[in-house]
Amino acid sequence: MALPGDGVAREVIDNRFGISCRWWQRIDPLPHGDIAAKLTAQNLDLHVNHFESTDPATGLPFCEETPFISLSCGTVERDTAAKTNFVHTARHTALWFGTRFGQEPVAYLYFCWVILAPRSAVAVQGVAEEIRDLNTYRRYSAYQVEGEVAAKILVPANQISRCERWEWNRESKTIRQAWTHSNPHFVRPEALSNVREML
Repeated sequence: MALPGDGVAREVIDNRFGISCRWWQRIDPLPHGDIAAKLTAQNLDLHVNHFESTDPATGLPFCEETPFISLSCGTVERDTAAKTNFVHTARHTALWFGTRFGQEPVAYLYFCWVILAPRSAVAVQGVAEEIRDLNTYRRYSAYQVEGEVAAKILVPANQISRCERWEWNRESKTIRQAWTHSNPHFVRPEALSNVREML
């Protein structure tokens, strides 16, 4: 059965545009001259740790002004007292957020890739920030176990392999994949590999 959100979810792939940040969704056309002023360490901190806070410059919640796009990549949480590591998978975290912590019956997940900066490079638009990496982002964050990677401005459609619709049943506490919408224009990340075959 088709749901009202299905068409919107598919359009992200079918219109060949991709996933844009909330700032671009609110202001279109995007003022490209303002991008450099938005890509700052302070704004990244607001995005990660104070998403709902009010932006003093605009009076809007920062979530409406963010130039970043949260992607879930999974992470490992270490419990030193129990001498155990707990794996938080990307899919589990994405479904938790996608269902608004179990309050919504449907979540749409996009499977994509981005280029990660080898170190903090917030001002560089073409690379994503690996917030989960404690070697780079050492400041304490209550949200580190969410395994976030922050993309900037846009995740192009050709970097999205597919969209999946998941349905959450609150009564039975079960979740199931309802459908998959594949991207025929997907470019695999191996296209960037500089590994040469032996001649």
